[in-house]
Amino acid sequence: MTYRPALDAAELDAAALTLRLAAAATEERARHAPFARTSLVSTGFSGEAATLAYAKIDIFGGVFARGAADLQAAAVLVDTTARLQRQLDEAADFAANHLHQRAVLWLNSMSMLLDLELSRSLLRLGDGEQDYDPLFAHPDASFSDLHAHHAPTLPAATLSAVERHGGTVLEAGPAATTVIVGDTVDPARVITLVAGATTGTPDKLEGELVKATRLAQQTGAAVVVWQGYAPPPTVLHAVSRLPANAGADDLAMFQAALDERFPEAQKTVISHSYGTLLTTTAARDHGLIADDLWVLGSAGVAGEHVSELTLADDTSTVHIVDSPDDIILRLRSGPSAVLGASPAHVGWGGERVDGVQGGHTDYFTDPAFVSALQQRADPAR
Repeated sequence: MTYRPALDAAELDAAALTLRLAAAATEERARHAPFARTSLVSTGFSGEAATLAYAKIDIFGGVFARGAADLQAAAVLVDTTARLQRQLDEAADFAANHLHQRAVLWLNSMSMLLDLELSRSLLRLGDGEQDYDPLFAHPDASFSDLHAHHAPTLPAATLSAVERHGGTVLEAGPAATTVIVGDTVDPARVITLVAGATTGTPDKLEGELVKATRLAQQTGAAVVVWQGYAPPPTVLHAVSRLPANAGADDLAMFQAALDERFPEAQKTVISHSYGTLLTTTAARDHGLIADDLWVLGSAGVAGEHVSELTLADDTSTVHIVDSPDDIILRLRSGPSAVLGASPAHVGWGGERVDGVQGGHTDYFTDPAFVSALQQRADPAR
């Protein structure tokens, strides 16, 4: 159980001070502009060049004034964020001392959301845009309201695929779309699918929805196609860990949002291929609210041992699923793999699922895997 906030209150204090000093210096330059203009006029400088010079001074004065106001506004935003982060830190100390693991993981997500909201506010000051709109930021919005909000932003082909599978859009953006299928009212289990390289484009959503719909029918669970990150667009790009690192906090926030909506449901995360690096990075670096984590056809995972992963509680399990015919196994050697540790190595830990057959893309139709997934359902939920 580890509290790993996305923000540091002391660092925010230092940033706010720097912004206030910059605002004061910029405001001084803004105040100096009219005096500079007056001084230039007093020299008798006139003509077309002089007119242009005076206009430039006026423009620069306005730029400095607006810049000073933006810097001061940014300082206030950072100050406020520092105060809120300290409140989260205090709550985390209490939760950790009283062994409330899920509360600590939820507070991790709150800090990530605070970081996201600060970046959004700062971007708005600079007329920038923030595309990512996480489920965690809408705790009071119904799924139907979220779908109504996101659906008009989707390409027609994407929306058509979602509707064919009876899906509900939970998150949407330029990178990808997150959709849930199955029982969204009172599910006993919620399964989140985290796919790998080449799956992030709109034309690949149909295939992921087919997997999700089939699993929903086989398990009775609500199943999420989570596309809250930008997967590597090609296999060659998948040698980089950057997309996994960038998406790990978003997945941790998403699972916290699911836990907030369905606190009694079993939370299952199934990761495949490159997605296994993302899920294990989320669990290692932020904590991941998952009662069972499945690692399918991995080219490498985060952490030297499964004990480095923080999941929902001490009873959570990690399952390693490999087919001997999967070509990705060639990317492992002993305890290592091309993207991190080899989950198949006995020293990494986790529970092995035996009897799986087929190639790298065949896991979701393999009877041994589906049977193991069904058997892991928690009868107490």
